[in-house]
Amino acid sequence: MKKIIVLLISFLGLIFVDVSAQDKVVLLDISHEEKSAYLNVSPDIFTDYRDVVENQLRATFVMNEDQAIDRNMLEETDVLILLSSLNGETPKKDRSANEVSAIVSFVENGGRLIIFTDENKRIDIHSFGANEIVRPFGLEFGDELPYSGNAGAVSFIGEFIDGRYELPYSGSRELIGGIPISVMNAEGAHLHGAYVELDNGGKLVAFGETMVGLFIGGVSFERPDGDTIVWKGEDNKQFMKELIAWTLKD
Repeated sequence: MKKIIVLLISFLGLIFVDVSAQDKVVLLDISHEEKSAYLNVSPDIFTDYRDVVENQLRATFVMNEDQAIDRNMLEETDVLILLSSLNGETPKKDRSANEVSAIVSFVENGGRLIIFTDENKRIDIHSFGANEIVRPFGLEFGDELPYSGNAGAVSFIGEFIDGRYELPYSGSRELIGGIPISVMNAEGAHLHGAYVELDNGGKLVAFGETMVGLFIGGVSFERPDGDTIVWKGEDNKQFMKELIAWTLKD
């Protein structure tokens, strides 16, 4: 009889963990770029996000395509992912001061944020409000770095990343501050990703480029001259799974 009770408790515990995870919401914000632009460079990007968040991590995946981020939206969100635009010359819109304030307050009050930026031709750093969002937490985005081609990046084994993973990396911008997660796998070994964790549980992860956030590792790309390349980053999806899992963890 005791064995049956123990097994029942264990089973109910598994159900409780699963239901608890389902209560978590990951919000992917693509409101500063047309959805089609992401699909053009990474056809499976949104399928991959949904697979990682819902199928593997058992959370709820929500995508914001055109609404301004506000406090009401973030009250229903556990993890916010800000994906860089892909056309910095003609931004779809500017991020308002109210949006910036809402996002900063979200992190200050224990929310979790992952923010991706990129080189100048991909993102207008001022229009995106990137530094206004990360500076209160000791991080800063600098100028774009010299183009490195299909160099790739490599992650560090650490608090929440389990492997030395190969990640995609090409054009990027300088990232200053935080605890390193990954670096460019080429001369200079520039910082690729970094994070900070607040005493109240707030978490902020920042990247100087957006390829890993596009799930673009292993994707084929045809250049204007007709040549085709395959982006490095065979571990892209596993890295993103472990990253998002950590941001979901209490």
